[in-house]
Amino acid sequence: MTRTSPTTLVVTWLVAAVAGFAVDAVLASAGRPILPLPPTIGIVLIGIGVVLLVFAWPVRQMVRGGRKVGFRHATSVLAGAKASELVAGVLGGWASGALLFLLTRAVISADAVVMSLWTMGGAIVLLVAALVAESWCMLPPEEDGATPA
Repeated sequence: MTRTSPTTLVVTWLVAAVAGFAVDAVLASAGRPILPLPPTIGIVLIGIGVVLLVFAWPVRQMVRGGRKVGFRHATSVLAGAKASELVAGVLGGWASGALLFLLTRAVISADAVVMSLWTMGGAIVLLVAALVAESWCMLPPEEDGATPA
């Protein structure tokens, strides 16, 4: 597997931000309540990031010459890190789009702004944790120039 491209993460975040802004704008123009994300989502995202790092730690130790870890554990951690990067991009982007919409209103709901900020913060923590976990799962290059099988 290759490392996740920063372009993929930025595009995911931007597309989700546009969607979050657009959905809230359509709902508000129809006279319906907008969809603020609850702050518990941010807390859960932070928890997922911590768990991901805990699971990635043995893989990092193995890569550095420590005890052996099963290949299923290592590939599961890597797949979890890649999935978490995309989830963080979608939820963080959605929250930033909703926040942008809220800040363009004449009357700003402080509660909705705080909820969006919690979700964005949790998404950023998860994104950083997933990028770190992904880097911990990368094997060092072979010294003889051969690629690993």
